[in-house]
Amino acid sequence: MYLQQFFVEGLGHASYLIGSDRTREAAIVDPRRDIAVYLDAAATAGLRIRYVLETHVHNDFLSGARAIAERLGAEHVASAEAGLSCRHRAVREGDRLELGELEIAVLFTPGHTPEHVSYVVADASRADEPVLIFTGGDLLVGSVGRPDLLGRELGEKLAPQLYDSLFGKILKLEDYVEVLPTHGAGSLCGRSISSKRTTTIGYERRFNTFLQKRDRQEFVDFVLDGNPYVPAYYKSMRPGNLAGADSFAAPSPRPLSVGEVQHALAHGAIVVDTRSPGAFGGGHLPGAYNVGLGPMLATWVGSLLRSDLPIVLVLERPSDWNEVVTALGRIGYERVMGYLNGGAEAWQESGQPLLTVEQIDVRELDRRRHTVADLQIIDVRMEGEWEANHIPGAVFVPLTELPQLLGEIDPSRPTVVVCGSGYRSSIASAFLESRGVKRLANTVGGMAAWSAAGLETVATPSDARPVPVAATS
Repeated sequence: MYLQQFFVEGLGHASYLIGSDRTREAAIVDPRRDIAVYLDAAATAGLRIRYVLETHVHNDFLSGARAIAERLGAEHVASAEAGLSCRHRAVREGDRLELGELEIAVLFTPGHTPEHVSYVVADASRADEPVLIFTGGDLLVGSVGRPDLLGRELGEKLAPQLYDSLFGKILKLEDYVEVLPTHGAGSLCGRSISSKRTTTIGYERRFNTFLQKRDRQEFVDFVLDGNPYVPAYYKSMRPGNLAGADSFAAPSPRPLSVGEVQHALAHGAIVVDTRSPGAFGGGHLPGAYNVGLGPMLATWVGSLLRSDLPIVLVLERPSDWNEVVTALGRIGYERVMGYLNGGAEAWQESGQPLLTVEQIDVRELDRRRHTVADLQIIDVRMEGEWEANHIPGAVFVPLTELPQLLGEIDPSRPTVVVCGSGYRSSIASAFLESRGVKRLANTVGGMAAWSAAGLETVATPSDARPVPVAATS
C-alpha cells in the first residue's frame, strides 16, 4: 500500500494519505484545513481520493475533511456519534470500508472525545491480521489522549471509557501492528507525547507510562492529572468542525502603507508583530503584540487574542506572509488585512513613534533583583517548569493565564519578565505593555541562560503555588 504522513510541528498534528497499490484508490485521514498538500501528494502518486476519514471532532484545528470531500466527490466518513451537520457517512463499530486490496474496519473507541473512532487496516485477503491502526487521539506515542479537553466534568466520564477503549479494544491487537496517531509532540491534546511520530502496539504496551496503569481507577486518576492548559481558541474549533469548515489557502501578500495601517488601527485592528524578540524590543508600533514566527505562533495567538479582530502584521521579511497567514488560518484566524510595507522602519520614517522594550541578560537581572527594591520578576512559564526551578522571589504568572491575572501585576513597579528562552517572555512583555505596564524589561535567554550561568534557583513543591507579589505589596 501507499502511506504518507503529513505533520504540522506547532500543532503537533499528523494526518495521512493511504492508498491501494492495485486500484490506486486512496483515503485521507484527519486532514487539516489547507488541503492543497493532500491534493498535490495524491496527484503526484497517481491516487484517486475515495474517502476522507475522521477519527474524532477536532478541538485543536479546523478540519479539511468536508472541503476535500466536496472538492473531489469523495465520501466524508465520521463517527455516527459525532452529530456532524455537514454531509457525511456515519460509521459505527464493525463497519468496513473497501480500498482496493485494503479493508478498513471501524472501532468505536470513545475516550479522548465522546464520539471517537479508530480505523484498523488489513489486507482484505487476511482481514483477521490487521497491519496498522489510525488511533486518532486515543493511543499516542508514549502517551494517550487527554479526556478533559471539553471540561473536567466530562473528562471524568470519558477517562474510564478511554481505559476501556485502550485495554478492551486497541491493545487487543498484535504487537506488530503499527500505530498512526493524529496527535504528536507539540500537541496539547495529551501530555508527555514522544517526538517519535509512529509506533507499534507492542512498543506502547511495553514502554508507555500510561499503559502501565493497569488498574482502572489508577489509570483514570493518572490521565486526568497534570494535563497542559487548553488554549482559548479550542472552544471554537469543535463547533466549526461539527458544521464542516471551508478550505483555506493563504491569499496573495497584501502590503499596506503607513496610512492604511493607521486607518485600520483607528477602526479596531490589532497589530501582530511576528519578528524576533530582539527586533520587537528594539522598536515596534504602539500597542503591538509580539508573537515571533515559529512553530507555536498559532497556538499563542489563539491563546491570547480574539479571532474576530482584524489583524495587521509586521513581518521580519515579506516572504514570511504565507507561513504566518496559513498558520493562523488553520485555527480560524482569517481577518488578516495585510502587512506593514517596509515594517517598523517605514513607520518611523513617516514620523510615527516606535516603542521599545528593554532587553537585559541574566547577569543584569540578577544585579537588579539585589539592588532594585520594588522589582517584580514575572515568570510566565508552565507550571512544571516553575516547579522544577525558578528565580528566588519571582512570581508565577503563566502566559496562558496572563489575561486573567493582569490584576495581580502592579503596573507602577519596575517589571522584568522571564521564560525558558526569551520567546514567551517577549509575548508577555508586549501584552503587559499594551495593558499599561511602563517600566518593563524582557530577559534574553530566559531560565536556560540563568541556569547556564550558575545563578541561584529554588524549586517549589507542586502543591505550593506562590501568591502573586501584587496581592501582598
